[in-house]
Amino acid sequence: MITKESLRNDIKHVLRAMSSEDCQRRSLAIEAQLIQHLVSLDHHSPLSIIGLYLPIRGEPRFERSRWSQFPWQLAYPAPEDESMKYLIPEGGLPTKGHWLGAGADCVPDVIVVPGLAFSRDGFRLGRGGGFYDRLLSSWRPRAGVIGICFEEQLREGFETEAHDQKMDWIITDTKILSLKS
Repeated sequence: MITKESLRNDIKHVLRAMSSEDCQRRSLAIEAQLIQHLVSLDHHSPLSIIGLYLPIRGEPRFERSRWSQFPWQLAYPAPEDESMKYLIPEGGLPTKGHWLGAGADCVPDVIVVPGLAFSRDGFRLGRGGGFYDRLLSSWRPRAGVIGICFEEQLREGFETEAHDQKMDWIITDTKILSLKS
């Protein structure tokens, strides 16, 4: 069984080796699959607010202009005590960092969660802060939680702990894994 810290280091190395062109191309593939999946969810139960994330180095990036054709409001994480909440931006998005500074509090119908690694059974390895795990232990969005990563971030054999929260789907640049029971 590989330790979380060892896996974090391995994945960071893999992500650093990816060219910016490859990251952009593969991010577009992830985004297309994500939007297609959200449209499918929206047909079953209309979505109003999508909780996205502000990417940091190595995380898939989205072209926000592609989202304007959909009726959904986009919300982003902001710190709240030792956890986080979602805000609909008032004004522009920050150019650096992964937290939204100002906005209107909201409750997303579905959230999109980045990770350093995901297991095929739906568990996420984050960067070690525990923000998503704490949020998801006290609240689950009504339409579910979607993990986002590049294909090589799907890994097996890493330790999970009692506080680790499971995703409902994982979307990579090559597939969508449904993990809902």
